[in-house]
Amino acid sequence: MSTINHETTITFLGTSTALPDAGSDTASLLINRKYLVDTGWSVVSNLRKQGVDPTEIEYLFFTHMHHDHYLSLPSLLFYFLMKRKNLADLKIIGPIEDLERVVKLSMNLLQADRFYSGKGMPTLIPLQPGEPYEDEVFTLHTCETVHPVQGLCYRFTDKLTGKVFSFTGDTAYHPPMADHVRGSSILITEASLGPVAADMNHNPALHSGAVDAARMAEAAEVDKLFLVHGPLSKADACVEAAKQVFSKPVEWPKDGQTITL
Repeated sequence: MSTINHETTITFLGTSTALPDAGSDTASLLINRKYLVDTGWSVVSNLRKQGVDPTEIEYLFFTHMHHDHYLSLPSLLFYFLMKRKNLADLKIIGPIEDLERVVKLSMNLLQADRFYSGKGMPTLIPLQPGEPYEDEVFTLHTCETVHPVQGLCYRFTDKLTGKVFSFTGDTAYHPPMADHVRGSSILITEASLGPVAADMNHNPALHSGAVDAARMAEAAEVDKLFLVHGPLSKADACVEAAKQVFSKPVEWPKDGQTITL
């Protein structure tokens, strides 16, 4: 496999909280302009703003199946159908407990069997935490997250560049994740609770604050921490709080920002 003209890129489509700030979207991102992580509320519009044809998405990785992370899946599937694309070309990876249910419900919402008979289904790749997945050009390793629904923390290796990075959806602080993401160039994770550490005795939604994310990044010895999925009004404060714990760079990216590893 050639590495000519290939870079590992990440575009942040949304970085806001579950009810996103106006003009933003909840956390979702794009890898190498063809692998999507979660959909947020407005995935079709977000992709087109980046000059990406939604039907060119090859893989969709779900971190977990809470509403804000799959809310615009029906829109993405509808776009494929309207463009007369084969749904089987879209491969969807996600937690085994919920993936099939959510995709089937999305297809039912679209009444696909009534209006688009013969268009098939997306190719589903349900994973148990700890189960890997390998494609010709990338490898995924997974571990469990700690949240009210089953979730996956992904470690992504780009075989064409050798770059390794990791990302999570919603999760409480979970020490085993540090070993899982160790050696990653960057860690992308949530700071839903703002510039604090979660109260270990009262965290029913099982989220993290910026301090928890920083503890994870420090323990894993990653090169850089990207915070997402929190109120944008607290983004600067989250970065500053994380810097008190994590000794390397911390950033809250902007919607539409692209980084090259």
